[in-house]
Amino acid sequence: MSESPAVGGGQHKEAQLPDTERVMPGQSAPEPTAQEPSTAQEPSTVQTRSAVDVRQLRHPSEPSRFALAASASILLVGLGLLVVLRLGGVLGLVGLGGFLLLALGSVWWLVQVYRTNLVGGSARVTPETFPVLSAAADEVKQQLGYTRPIEIFVVARSGDPVRLTSFFGTHVLIMEGDLVAELVKPENRPQLDFILATFFGMLMVKRLVWAPILIAIDALRLPKVLNFLVAPWQRATVYTGDQVAATCCGSLDESIIALNRLLVGKDLARSVGMTGLMNQAVSVRRRWLLRLQQLYSSYPHLTNRYLNLLSFADQSVPEQARAFRERLGPATDTRIQDALTKLTRLRQRGSKTVLVPVSIGASIAILGLAAFGIFSVIPPNGLATAVGTSSSSTSSSAEKTPAPAVSPSASIAPSTSPPTTTAPDPALMSHIPSAFAATCTAQPATASVIAAVACEPTGSNAPEMVYYYQYADSADMRSAFRNDAGPATEGGTCNEAGQRGTYDRGGPVVGSWSCYYNQNNAGTMIWTTTDLDILAVAIDSAKTPQQLQNWFFSSSDNAGPN
Repeated sequence: MSESPAVGGGQHKEAQLPDTERVMPGQSAPEPTAQEPSTAQEPSTVQTRSAVDVRQLRHPSEPSRFALAASASILLVGLGLLVVLRLGGVLGLVGLGGFLLLALGSVWWLVQVYRTNLVGGSARVTPETFPVLSAAADEVKQQLGYTRPIEIFVVARSGDPVRLTSFFGTHVLIMEGDLVAELVKPENRPQLDFILATFFGMLMVKRLVWAPILIAIDALRLPKVLNFLVAPWQRATVYTGDQVAATCCGSLDESIIALNRLLVGKDLARSVGMTGLMNQAVSVRRRWLLRLQQLYSSYPHLTNRYLNLLSFADQSVPEQARAFRERLGPATDTRIQDALTKLTRLRQRGSKTVLVPVSIGASIAILGLAAFGIFSVIPPNGLATAVGTSSSSTSSSAEKTPAPAVSPSASIAPSTSPPTTTAPDPALMSHIPSAFAATCTAQPATASVIAAVACEPTGSNAPEMVYYYQYADSADMRSAFRNDAGPATEGGTCNEAGQRGTYDRGGPVVGSWSCYYNQNNAGTMIWTTTDLDILAVAIDSAKTPQQLQNWFFSSSDNAGPN
């Protein structure tokens, strides 16, 4: 029999556990066989094992952590796409998709180069190259019901003894040669099963996730800065992998030795003083700085995996856990129980799987409300652009009935009793171009807009309607312009997302201007006259914003105010 983990002082004890005691939940007791154990050099055939249900072995915190990762991914990724669609339209969304395809294509090419280097600089695990390792991998996959391909490579040296990398759905497990040399020995077969099942169990958990949500989670990880929303779930999948692996291994002692190999290497795996190591694990778990350090990490501290494994054994194979604790001594055992109090209560209550559909449903509902808000508001921010659907261009100007003007800024609420005038305000009318001043009619004022008129300019290139608003002060006028010209950008074009700038009349800057399409797809042009505190809005459902801009700059003296 294999040796148990060393107790304090480096002493060793034989683990006299019968085969039936090495079986954990989800695995049937192996039937006795008369065959001699195969050596590392002999071919090994795949043995059929009792299936293990990964769903029953998931870490109790995994559902809640997955709910956080899924809901955050749906909200943030969805909102990002909505903003791109709102600002750039379908073309912007297509452009973003093209950029991502180009980036993924570059990554795909680099991946192929990396895989080529692996094939040329390492040994691929096959029944011909590593028969024992190949058979063990096939048996664990069969036991977990994992059917997707996993390539295993053995290298001389690696950053970690074992690491798993995903390449567009193809998973590659890279193992160091020294570790493999120890694990393929017949007496170390349970440890080999544990290490393989750890990674296969993690993959099985992610396979249970609905593919679109997993894509959203992967997309949320791209900025890196948001990894703290996804990393807790990834760490929980590692704990789940360990619990699955312990079930496949069938022995708590062998599982602990397998973790020792990852922690201190093959030569010291059986000589680690477990009393000191478990005390260290308790200290690591309690220190807030160390817990903060793994905030962005996809893997928990290795010492935390010991504690989780022991907590799982307390629930699944209490006799093995009790024997292990007795070798640690009462003081260390008490410290471990105190450190695992919260996790023990969580295991007793069970996983809150209901959080997953509730959180995902809530996230989708919030995203739907956000989409409604983004696409239903009058862009930009409540300007009188909805008025752009005035009567058709075939009607005579005498038949046109100007629609009531709306305050140019949604932030400026109308007064409770807006003054109603029968004639336009004389002070404002004094600045309206004389060419069409006679067509102007008074409009309701607000708390910040002291006077407003709606006019119908004349001329072949003139817009259907022009509205003039005189503000009480310059600050209100500038605020209204900033709010209403929000989507427009410096250096853009009037026929796309919008453009903005300043204008003059051969001298100092007179004011600012902006052009864009309103919610009703009518061409819109707004401009300010700074010294008069007047904001004007030109709207024409039959003209483009560029045509309105051309009209304004070709006849700025006639467009007014002046």
